[in-house]
Amino acid sequence: MTHIAKGANVPVPTTLVRIAVGRERRPGVPTVDASALLLDATGAVRGDADIVFHGQPDHPSGAVRHAGTGEGAGQLAEWLELDLSRVEPAVQRVLIAGSCDEGTFGQVAGLYAQVTSADGAIVTHYDVTDASSETAFVLGEFYRRTGAWKFRAVGQGYDTGLAGLATDFGVVVAEGEADGAAPVTPPGPGLTKPLPSPATPVPGPATPVPGPVASIPGPPASTPGPVALPGVAKAGSVPEGRAVPLMPPPAPTGPSTPVPSGAAVPVQPSLVAMKPALAGAAAAPPWGVGLFHFEPVTFGGKGEKTVTVDLPFPQDSGPVILEARVDQYHFIQVQIVGRSEDVFCTDLPDFYGRALLVPPRKGGPLKLKVRQSGKWELTVLPLTAARPIGPGTIEGSGREIFVHTGPAADLKVKASDRHSGWFQLNQYQGDSPDELRRPTERLVHAWNGRRVKEKVRIPDGPLFLAIDKGRHQWEFTLEPGSAR
Repeated sequence: MTHIAKGANVPVPTTLVRIAVGRERRPGVPTVDASALLLDATGAVRGDADIVFHGQPDHPSGAVRHAGTGEGAGQLAEWLELDLSRVEPAVQRVLIAGSCDEGTFGQVAGLYAQVTSADGAIVTHYDVTDASSETAFVLGEFYRRTGAWKFRAVGQGYDTGLAGLATDFGVVVAEGEADGAAPVTPPGPGLTKPLPSPATPVPGPATPVPGPVASIPGPPASTPGPVALPGVAKAGSVPEGRAVPLMPPPAPTGPSTPVPSGAAVPVQPSLVAMKPALAGAAAAPPWGVGLFHFEPVTFGGKGEKTVTVDLPFPQDSGPVILEARVDQYHFIQVQIVGRSEDVFCTDLPDFYGRALLVPPRKGGPLKLKVRQSGKWELTVLPLTAARPIGPGTIEGSGREIFVHTGPAADLKVKASDRHSGWFQLNQYQGDSPDELRRPTERLVHAWNGRRVKEKVRIPDGPLFLAIDKGRHQWEFTLEPGSAR
């Protein structure tokens, strides 16, 4: 068994695994509800069925199910089952999350996530040691890597509860549902697989866990019936007159596998209008006029290689997102052939980073030259795949792209890098794609490894924020409605 720290990853068997989201059993400790979110290449759920929790316990593919709750040896645990061999090709990541409606995760003693194999052997164990005021938590994620699967300890909390977590991953948050004012759409058709019964219990792990967690209880003989998910309506099931999604995920297009250079790529260019989301209206990206929209394209390789991004970028196209993932060595360089500046020329602290890729003004396909010592993967995504930023605190590392669609607010920025690198946060805003090609304001600029602790003002959205330089560990806290 491998105990891992926050940010670390381990390979997992590409078969059935079981995940315990557990805590110590103490009087007065808040209940923790476990859930799984299946995400596509844009980092969003595709619809209702991609959220698995105790009220919707089965995914239609049969790949994920909520297996119930168990207790024993001073522990409580909610169990999820994940058959990685049955996960659909369009699903790139499976998040393991928890929510805490009766308090905060700082009050939850001994919070952990543990992965076991089908025979009960413990694969990996992650103890959460830094929880505080969060009411929702992404404990870990399973993600594809070069034909196999890995598990990463994420440890990202949300002060805005399950609704705030869900919004980050493309789920529609319906106003008024948290207090029961509006119904939550029940599980869709086909979700009929029963929860565990006394005749078919799901065994807990047979191997004891070193340290304070002596053993983890398996699910009980019986589990509660479906319970409504408060405050959240899944994408595609918005009640009339309620909020519409800020970032609708594109329709799934099948396997997200490396595309050979020169291969045909299905493209769906479209124009999107800059409008506020209207109650009951069809969802549309609320930022920019005429943005280029397309299905994500992924490339993979090892060492130095040149790839052709065969997308028909329009003339004077706005930027798109280039996502980079590496397997072993952190440093990567990516350059548009024919340009002197780099898209990436930096370390990826957690083997992952996102940068703005500005296509040539003449439009058409472009070539990228990649230099990296090991295996790498690049994904080209539309701007609609930017990470939403809203009230509360988010954290991460390295370069990232955010979209802010709310009112003016104060943003607290904390960042540090023990390698004495630079950190730069830029703002991008405009009414046309051409205006988004360059930053409108440099919000934070720190050099020589200076620890960043600043508060900056961001105007009314829509706008983009991009960490254009930095291998720092960072934390952003958005404070809406702060008057000046």
